[in-house]
Amino acid sequence: MDEQHYKQRFVLQSALPHPADPARQPAAVLLAIDVARQQLLLTRRARHLRHHPGQISLPGGRHDPEDADLQATALREAYEEIGLAPRFVKVLGELPKRSTVSNFTVTPFVAEVSGDYQLRHNPEEVEQILQLPLQPFLYERAYHTHEIQRNGELHKVLFIVVGGELVWGATARILHDFALHCQAGSKNGNSVF
Repeated sequence: MDEQHYKQRFVLQSALPHPADPARQPAAVLLAIDVARQQLLLTRRARHLRHHPGQISLPGGRHDPEDADLQATALREAYEEIGLAPRFVKVLGELPKRSTVSNFTVTPFVAEVSGDYQLRHNPEEVEQILQLPLQPFLYERAYHTHEIQRNGELHKVLFIVVGGELVWGATARILHDFALHCQAGSKNGNSVF
């Protein structure tokens, strides 16, 4: 599919209601795509953080009461973590929510990033900003599973390696959801970009 059709696939999906789940904290992430450079913006979380230290993640975090909604959360967090100003971001839509082992319900927002944006990492939250090639993340077969034992139970963990970087867990699941969403359109003989 061409770029316009790709954008419409997300624009046509309205934001879903976000009912409160007292057992999990609401959070949001920004799946930020620089279409011109064909790159995905990711972060390596600071190693001193309580949740997922040193792991690769999408910019985002916990919903704050002053955020108008979860999309506002994703935009605020992207600005706080990597300096991505909202004026350079066009939110295209959202993907299904995902629960994390750290007790969050994460809503991913897909966005196009364009213009002369400047990135800067916040060392309190982010060790490094990663700009990885988009295409490998779009192929379902690039994702793999690994079984791990946690609290006496066997779990399958999804992962992908791109540019020598290991992306796993909830971030890999969200990116896999995105790949499946994009492939649904390409099964009709259309390319994603």
